[in-house]
Amino acid sequence: MPAARAVLENPAEALERLDAKPISAVVEGAVASTATAATRSMAISTAPGAFRYLFRDAPGLPAGPATLAALDQLAESMAVETTDPGDASIPPILTYFGQFIDHDITANTDREVPGLSEIVGDIDPMDRVQVEQGLDNLREGTLALDSLYGDSPGQGAFATKLAQLMRHPTFTDKMRLGVTADSGDGRPPLPADPAADLLRLGFLLDRGDITEAELNALDPALRDNFVDADGPIRSRAIIGDGRNDENLLVAQLHVAFLRLHNRMVDLGHDFEEARRLTRFHYQWLVLNSFLPGICANDVVDEVLATGAPLYAEFLADNPPANPAKLPMPLEFSVAGFRFGHSMVRGGYDHNRFFGTPVAGSTQILPFASFELLFAFTGGGKMRPDSSLPPGTNLPGNWVIEWDRMVNAETPRRSARRIDTHLAPPLDDMVNQASRPGTPPMMKRLAMRNLRRGYRLNMPSAQALIEAINATGLYRPIPVLTPEQVSEGRDFLVAPGLDAATPLWFYVLREAELVGGNHLGALGSHLVANTLIGLVVNDAGSYWNAKIDGHRWSPHLFQPSQPIDSLKAMLRFTGLLA
Repeated sequence: MPAARAVLENPAEALERLDAKPISAVVEGAVASTATAATRSMAISTAPGAFRYLFRDAPGLPAGPATLAALDQLAESMAVETTDPGDASIPPILTYFGQFIDHDITANTDREVPGLSEIVGDIDPMDRVQVEQGLDNLREGTLALDSLYGDSPGQGAFATKLAQLMRHPTFTDKMRLGVTADSGDGRPPLPADPAADLLRLGFLLDRGDITEAELNALDPALRDNFVDADGPIRSRAIIGDGRNDENLLVAQLHVAFLRLHNRMVDLGHDFEEARRLTRFHYQWLVLNSFLPGICANDVVDEVLATGAPLYAEFLADNPPANPAKLPMPLEFSVAGFRFGHSMVRGGYDHNRFFGTPVAGSTQILPFASFELLFAFTGGGKMRPDSSLPPGTNLPGNWVIEWDRMVNAETPRRSARRIDTHLAPPLDDMVNQASRPGTPPMMKRLAMRNLRRGYRLNMPSAQALIEAINATGLYRPIPVLTPEQVSEGRDFLVAPGLDAATPLWFYVLREAELVGGNHLGALGSHLVANTLIGLVVNDAGSYWNAKIDGHRWSPHLFQPSQPIDSLKAMLRFTGLLA
């Protein structure tokens, strides 16, 4: 296949085409509100893509130097690896599917916004009204895959051009993919075609689709994404959200979803229908594969059965100016959905070259380290260290073998348990270290998360539970005792953090106390209510679409081979046998 056609261009002839007509979405009635107005905060007008507090009046952490010192001490304790290996029954793919979801629906709570969310030095909690007015969600806040397609309305001229270049120039219904570079060691057998990498800037420069002069003429803040002191960053991925090329595992998952779109085109759908079907399958997998894999299943069942009324009440209190851009709970984005940080391993059995060898292959390293998984990305310039010349495309021997990531078979083929300890590399983040002028604190993930939550004035976990329970929407969420919170961390007691606990830490602690193979009650409610609520309240989602009078599902779309799991999706896209 020529490099310029880095797409799936040969449909699998054996795959039965079972849907002859495009799907038409039929909007169902909105979920009725069941909570009383007295239990909720005063509604304020909501800008598109807004962050808002679920409970604006819920008490936060005790403010003051003692709290800040205890948070830093807590971060230090979380960076100490436990002697227990900490292996979960969760497959690693769910760690990075969670990151993919996060990048699709939120952006801006993980960065320094001047005068608002700085975390370095002696900081105090911000006024919540100021946070809501000043902190915009840079994503649409819906599970609509704008991170994949990159063509949201209202973008600048260069971003619009990039979105157009993500579409294939000849096979215009397809998304462009990149081809891998020859590593000299071969590559895994799947996919059978060369389209195993993301579209990269170097490819577009070589074709003349983008010029160096055009890059140099960009606003400096934008130019820095594409040009550094050495010139154009040829390895830079041209994708809807550049964060999906920060580490190789989420980058390879992004490749899988691009291939999913292209396989829908292979079935005869045009671009818009392929996008709709890709979104539907993605949303269905989030609710029916991801959530049951990481949340307490009784909570997921309860939230699904009731249509996520907690999010419905939040939406009613914070109506969006644009109904296609839903408000995002800060408690979810800043704390609840960061549980995945504890699932990250320091290394993985990535493939036959960087992991367990197979017959006929030569092992290069016994596992793929965290550092190397960041190095072989656009930001890492496809090289293990800066003394080597940069590359443009992913070397073939770094293509992932997904069968090692979907079953939780062995330690390096499973996620870490959800607990209050992070893998050592997360206390010295290599992707942050490469950025000039980065304060040392920004490389320490636990300290960053705890200080960010304090600065953005997150409600304490106990206050949030009290507020949720007061709505009467669900069975009461149990509260950990102060002794359960502070066990092994007595320094939390003096500033009162055992009874008014940082939300992110509490979510990890309650998961730890139930074994670490799924979230506890509060974490499950935060995650399930938000993700289910986003789908239920999106008029264009699968939840509100019909096939022959029934809600859309993969089983109705393609009964003989439903894409009803991440494994099925990877098989459908040619990435898993």
